[in-house]
Amino acid sequence: MVRRLSWFFVVSVCVSYCFFLFTGSAIRAKASDVAHIVQIRDTIAPGVHHLTGMVMVPETCSELAVSTESISATTYKLQFSLWNEPSVECIQDETPRVFHTVVFAPATGVQFIGLLEENPLTLVVNQVVGDTE
Repeated sequence: MVRRLSWFFVVSVCVSYCFFLFTGSAIRAKASDVAHIVQIRDTIAPGVHHLTGMVMVPETCSELAVSTESISATTYKLQFSLWNEPSVECIQDETPRVFHTVVFAPATGVQFIGLLEENPLTLVVNQVVGDTE
């Protein structure tokens, strides 16, 4: 009887550990996908878009710079670049960085795409009309 209980315990622990490994990697993959989604507030004035948001960078010493480029009359690329701040300790940890940029474009029919160091980002643009701060 004790032998059967011991085997049951060993098998239960192995199955539980395998389940933990599988679900843990699935949850981690889902969390890394969420880190590549950028919420952007687009404050629209006549002919101008004020874009503000936050991007997760891979290290605590990473600083963020953003440049914009017109791909077509209605598509604009936000190119996010990283550089390391030498006075900050570099630790491999996702860190939020705020950005603000201005795009001169029509008020409607505009699409934004984003790249972080040549890696695509999913941009979710929330438009606000006429509230320039």
